[in-house]
Amino acid sequence: MFATILLCSDGSEHSVRAAQAAAEIAQKFHSQIVLINVFNPSAVPIPFVGLPESVMVAEGNLDCYVQELHAGAERATGAILEAAQLRYKCRREIGHPVDRIVAVARDLQADLIVLGSRGLSGWNSYLLGSVSDGVLHHAHCPVLVVR
Repeated sequence: MFATILLCSDGSEHSVRAAQAAAEIAQKFHSQIVLINVFNPSAVPIPFVGLPESVMVAEGNLDCYVQELHAGAERATGAILEAAQLRYKCRREIGHPVDRIVAVARDLQADLIVLGSRGLSGWNSYLLGSVSDGVLHHAHCPVLVVR
């Protein structure tokens, strides 16, 4: 029934709970899990914007920052999947979270998208509340939003 599950994570508490739900479903249906983390460049933190009170950093440092965000989300969520003895693949995307999640789900022909009801606040990511709403309205497959 759910051969491929797209699990969205930003490393937040809600996305960890979503990972627990996805793990249970994957175990029951022997599903493949693809873990996606989307960095939204329009939500770049102030140190990278070059405001007078901050130091402008090189583009390479921004790349390192983005890689660290991806890795952190993968560690937090991956630990849940590994504890459940599930294998998974990771996808790192850049762009608007709703657009990228929906596009990747379509490309993978995902049978289910699982995400948290809210994500990290502030500059770490958009609130997943607006992302979950957008994914619900645009996804081609069922969406499970976990509180």
